[in-house]
Amino acid sequence: MKIGNTIVEGNLKEDEVLKTRKTVRAIILKDNLVYMLYSSLYNDYIFPGGGIKEDEDHRDALKRELKEELGANKVNVLKYIGFIEELRYGINNNNSTYKQTSYYYICEIDNITTPSYNKREKAQGLIPKWIKIDEAINHNNQELLTRDEKADQGFITVIKRENRILKYIKEIL
Repeated sequence: MKIGNTIVEGNLKEDEVLKTRKTVRAIILKDNLVYMLYSSLYNDYIFPGGGIKEDEDHRDALKRELKEELGANKVNVLKYIGFIEELRYGINNNNSTYKQTSYYYICEIDNITTPSYNKREKAQGLIPKWIKIDEAINHNNQELLTRDEKADQGFITVIKRENRILKYIKEIL
């Protein structure tokens, strides 16, 4: 099920899209908290997850990503929630354009060890954190107000996407 309209960065149109990208993202809940990745570089909260490799299904990709980003050695994929589409620019002003589809799943994790971040994730200063849903929404909203669409090309839709899911899970759960 598609959650909301396609998020479009700037004036990008679908016929200007050069690449497609599919990702999986984990919604991990406990009590009134959600487990997210805080980026000290970008000062925002995002759901753990990432790109699906060619030989992976969604579950395999989630397990790999949660092992890398959270150090989760045990991942239980409980329920598919839905997907969000974005038309966005590539990061670092590289002039690539993407149609990205992010699939969200409720997951449980256990047997946590040290994450194994790649170079980009290390540079972003990712820190796994439990946070109240409203706090994450409010924090991301404040950060969105400070962003410059040109300077932060490729990152604007990320906050909009994550806040859409945060609001959605708050409503349905």
